[in-house]
Amino acid sequence: MLQVVKFINTFVGSAGAGHEEKMGVYDVVIHHLSDHVVHDGIIGQATHWLNTHFFSEKLFGLFDMRVTKWVLMMWLTAFLMFLIFVPLSRKIRKSPSGSKSRWVNLWEVMIGFIHDEIVEPNFHGEYAVKAMPYFSTVFFFVLFANLLGMIPGLATSTGNLAVTGGLALFTLFGMFAVGMIRQGPFWVFTGIVPGGVPKGLFPLLWVIELLGLFIKPFVLTVRLFANMTAGHIVIIIFLYLVVMFQNYYVGIGSVMGSLMIYLLELLVAFIQAYIFATLSAMFIGSSMHSH
Repeated sequence: MLQVVKFINTFVGSAGAGHEEKMGVYDVVIHHLSDHVVHDGIIGQATHWLNTHFFSEKLFGLFDMRVTKWVLMMWLTAFLMFLIFVPLSRKIRKSPSGSKSRWVNLWEVMIGFIHDEIVEPNFHGEYAVKAMPYFSTVFFFVLFANLLGMIPGLATSTGNLAVTGGLALFTLFGMFAVGMIRQGPFWVFTGIVPGGVPKGLFPLLWVIELLGLFIKPFVLTVRLFANMTAGHIVIIIFLYLVVMFQNYYVGIGSVMGSLMIYLLELLVAFIQAYIFATLSAMFIGSSMHSH
């Protein structure tokens, strides 16, 4: 247990002798959940070179374009998807009647799940085929980002409001784009209010329905962010109890508790990817038909 205490003290900051102060649990949580530029190791040197030579100035004087921890995690997620699915698609094309590879079959099962449980209930026929690439990308991007955040030393990019908000903006854009393509350019004015509404109530209901269109992606943003952040906070607090009490019994309980939450977070990673993709499909699919 003493070794565990020393390890966690190294992670959260040591009290030491003299004037050095011990990091509190608040500082540890904020440091883990906040974004910052990576300075350590080869990756830190590479990002420093990129930030110095290419991203030193803000875009339009407003947007900070520096490569940070969250940006690196999104790049890693995208690279992992490219590494898996590009060779996978080639293998599937070479075996149209079915592959004997268990690796290929594993991903085919997951892709079939996305089609049957997420896309097909909200899009039909040719529209389901057209929607599959987007929703497969959304599902696996969120899933991989969630799972990478469970690896010690890495971070969960979906635990950042800017990332989840960006994903939700694609859903908002899809709602408007599909609605205007399927129901005409004036869909926002004529297609979002249920039919048969009295003319006197139409303006009020139109405002309510329009606000509902923007509330949906906001809910997606907060839901994914909150669920992926909460578990990490609980794990950090459990581990910090070892440093606070430095007691064998407390240490055993806190390590077991953090392990249970960690296993639960693995399940949550899949569930949140499914929920985000499903709700996005429901919101975009509902724009295909007038109310």
